[in-house]
Amino acid sequence: MEDETYKVRTFLEGVAQCGAAQAFAMLEPASDLLSQRKAYAFLKAHDTRFGGQWEHGEAWLAQQVAEGAVKPVRRGHHKNSPLCYSKAQLLQALLAEEAIKNDIFKGTNL
Repeated sequence: MEDETYKVRTFLEGVAQCGAAQAFAMLEPASDLLSQRKAYAFLKAHDTRFGGQWEHGEAWLAQQVAEGAVKPVRRGHHKNSPLCYSKAQLLQALLAEEAIKNDIFKGTNL
């Protein structure tokens, strides 16, 4: 039971973090966007903040873009303009993956 409580609590903390990131993105849209290199650094910092393994790197981000969970935005009009990623979208994709991995919604209709 303790393990289930921990899973739900960390999921709810992640939901609150996503909500705060979304609010910040609405208030300061320019500061929500990360370059591709900074997005990789953001993911690495998120994975290793409590001594964990770095799991979400270039391949994971490419997969999320291919699935449509994260939508990069070009910072210019040319095809070689840098791609930028939203912190809020990155956090949402991480949280969704964690919820599925930890089986948070088992026994529900979600």
